[in-house]
Amino acid sequence: MPKPKRQPNSLIQKYFRINPAGSGAGGLGEPKPVEPASRHNGVPVLGPDQAFVMKQGTTYHTDWCQAVADKWDHAPRGLLVTLLADIGARTPCTDCDRPRKTRGVPSARADRLPPPLLAEALPPDATIPLRVIGVAHGILFLAAGVEYQEVLRNTAVEPATMLFVDGRRDGMVVRLDAVHGEPRLTVQLDPRATFRDGPYHLRLRRPLLRSATKAYAVDSVEPAFRSNSA
Repeated sequence: MPKPKRQPNSLIQKYFRINPAGSGAGGLGEPKPVEPASRHNGVPVLGPDQAFVMKQGTTYHTDWCQAVADKWDHAPRGLLVTLLADIGARTPCTDCDRPRKTRGVPSARADRLPPPLLAEALPPDATIPLRVIGVAHGILFLAAGVEYQEVLRNTAVEPATMLFVDGRRDGMVVRLDAVHGEPRLTVQLDPRATFRDGPYHLRLRRPLLRSATKAYAVDSVEPAFRSNSA
């Protein structure tokens, strides 16, 4: 007669759920993944308070070093983004602190590295005049004059960038399309907002991300006219 199977102690089960020492992470516990600050061609980009960790690793990474690039190439699901506050006892990656030119990253992967922030000063006015070139289905299209187009091409749209009218949010900047000869800004209007035709202006600021790919970022978009006179 077979012996009845012994049920594991519930306290032991709870211990291994909380302390997965056998997971290959040296008893560091499961990392707490969060959404990256942004993505560049699908590659996760860290915010200033984030780091890369690996499910089976004991180090954390603050830059796109060779170890991170290799992990992304061969097992991207094992590369996680977490907050620096949640790295626990993980040790910093020594390769992340070295200049990129001395890391020996293979040239085949060099184009996959998110480029560093471009250290360019803001234009003196830090604003770009815009005009309406179209509106359809709650989408507003804005464009700049020829003299501002190069600056606009070098401007990024980061999450939660607003269209403000009289201090009220009337929409959200969705993207900046620089493929066409005339770069255009796309704004998703709030369903409760009333479209107002006329000149607008874009306020510039520096990108929030240290690994951003543009020299400038959109701070906000506002009408350059009084709404009560529209």
